[in-house]
Amino acid sequence: MLKRFAEVDPERLTPPEKAIYDMIASGPRGTVPYIFQLLLRSPQLAERTQELGIFCRYETGFPPRLSELAILVVAKHWDSAFEWSVHEHEARKAGVPEAVIAAIAAGRKPDFGDADEALVHGFATAFFAHNDVPDDLFAAAEARFGRKGAVELAGLIGYYSMLAIVLRIYRVPPQGEA
Repeated sequence: MLKRFAEVDPERLTPPEKAIYDMIASGPRGTVPYIFQLLLRSPQLAERTQELGIFCRYETGFPPRLSELAILVVAKHWDSAFEWSVHEHEARKAGVPEAVIAAIAAGRKPDFGDADEALVHGFATAFFAHNDVPDDLFAAAEARFGRKGAVELAGLIGYYSMLAIVLRIYRVPPQGEA
């Protein structure tokens, strides 16, 4: 099978690639994750993707625990080893219970002790199962998280799906295994 991804050598980047690399490395991530190393092949795409990513990861109205839960559902749906490897750790740090992480990894519906976690999980899994979110579930998300929260949750699912698709196409391995 053709290897499609290799870690970048910052010394071999073009000036536009290096500028984006440095911008990402000096941002809230503190590093240049594999997805952005890959996207650097198109500096404009890398720059715009990382800007949206900062919002989706750090600036929505969702606490990290709920964002990371949604991201795990996305990573599992797309079978993205890289995305899972990063966000499994982040989910633990954010307080997602180990049993919930294990259930998602195994493709099972977790037993939630938290209604917000159950709602985020249900919203994301319903979308992936039906390419839609049923009206009652959508209404529940808007009632709980507001119109802004519902659209941010949809945006999180969409943004991380885009990353997962690119990661899968380029067969990016889990972080640290390139």
